Amino acid sequence: MSAPTKQPGDGAALIDCRHASRLLSRREDAPLSRAQAIKLKLHLALCRHCRNVARQFAAIRLALQRLREGD
Repeated sequence: MSAPTKQPGDGAALIDCRHASRLLSRREDAPLSRAQAIKLKLHLALCRHCRNVARQFAAIRLALQRLREGD
């Protein structure tokens, strides 16, 4: 039996933009763990580029929701 694969940013207080974008994508499919959510929130507070990516995800989510509703 092999050990679980360690993800970048595991155990570290700060994550990089690549890890933040993965978490933003993962968050669209399922809730993040508490630790992941905290790390992402901290990163977004510090990184305007990733905040922009998060806004883009939100816009896409809203557009898809409107399409499903028939607006």
